[in-house]
Amino acid sequence: MTLNKTMVCLDDSMIPSGVEFVGIINKKGRLVETIGKDLLCDMPRDIKEMFCMNIALRGSMQKDFDEYLGPVNYCMTQRGNTKFISIPAVNGNTILGITKKKVEPSGVVGCVTQMLQSSNQYPADDDKISYTLNSIKNQKILEKLPAAVL
Repeated sequence: MTLNKTMVCLDDSMIPSGVEFVGIINKKGRLVETIGKDLLCDMPRDIKEMFCMNIALRGSMQKDFDEYLGPVNYCMTQRGNTKFISIPAVNGNTILGITKKKVEPSGVVGCVTQMLQSSNQYPADDDKISYTLNSIKNQKILEKLPAAVL
């Protein structure tokens, strides 16, 4: 099963205050599933594609140093009042979270990591990622973040 075949109806109300967007970027740099308000919608399509490819490439290049420095837990970029948090996932995919400046990234990363680890029951890597995104939506896992994180 591919990620594109597992698209589901999205509901912005499932994302708590502060976490505005969660998406999956595949290893080719394509944004394949999303939850929340698309903060990248104002970008022209080609620029949006380059932005996602940049995130995928950065994750891929970071893996070159895993043997010496250990694996990357997450990368965060802050632009203005927005934080972009990329979390490596299985099969070269990346989970991208876009939050307000005040949100502590470690809380978001912890929730997503927990969901990735609990998805080990799925045999196909792409199914694990889709399960993670669906779990974030269905179980409202991000709403379980402590108030201090948000």
